[in-house]
Parts: sequence; structure tokens; C-alpha cells
Amino acid sequence: MTTPNEELKRKLEALKRTFAVTLNTRLGEIEAALARLRSDAPLADQVDTIKTLLEQAHKIAGSAGTFGYGQVSVIASETEQLCDSIIKGKHGADQPALGSLAAKVAALREQSVQ
Repeated sequence: MTTPNEELKRKLEALKRTFAVTLNTRLGEIEAALARLRSDAPLADQVDTIKTLLEQAHKIAGSAGTFGYGQVSVIASETEQLCDSIIKGKHGADQPALGSLAAKVAALREQSVQ
């Protein structure tokens, strides 16, 4: 017979495994959106794509720390803030912004597998 603490631990581990799969899926969506983002695209198209990046980063930032992915949460929050500043700047994603986004996404992927 399992104790309540053992049962809780088992359930938390199951939730953590589920989160890891979800994290991988969300990172894939972020990477796909980043691949579509072009500095020479119309601003409206860029904003839609950056909003996708922002929304996925927000979801990751909000839950990653809960499941032991503290650094992923921090990087996702930074990515979310970067996306927000690009959108609010209303100038689109220039090459430096694209480079910064690409670096954040790469860092997210790297930290997610550790």
C-alpha cells in the first residue's frame, strides 16, 4: 500500500513528464514561428508571428518553474518581454531583433533538455 506522500510524489512526477512533452511541443511551435519570421515581411505578418511567439513563451514562463525548469521559465519570460517590445515598437523585427529572438529560442531549447 502506498502512503499519501508516495501517491502525491507519483502524481507530481506524472505531471512533470506530461509538462516535458507539452514543453517540447510548445518549443516546436516557437521554433516554427521563428522560422517563418522575416525582417522584410509586411509588419502585420510580423506582428501575427511575434504574437504567436509571445503567447507560447508566456505559457512556458508561467508553468516551467513549477515543474523544476526554473531557467526555462526565466528565458521564456525574457523572450515574452522581447516579443512585447518588438510589437510595441511598431517597427517590426529587424535583423538585431531576429538575432535576439533566435538566441532566446536556442537557449530555451538547450535548457529544456537539461
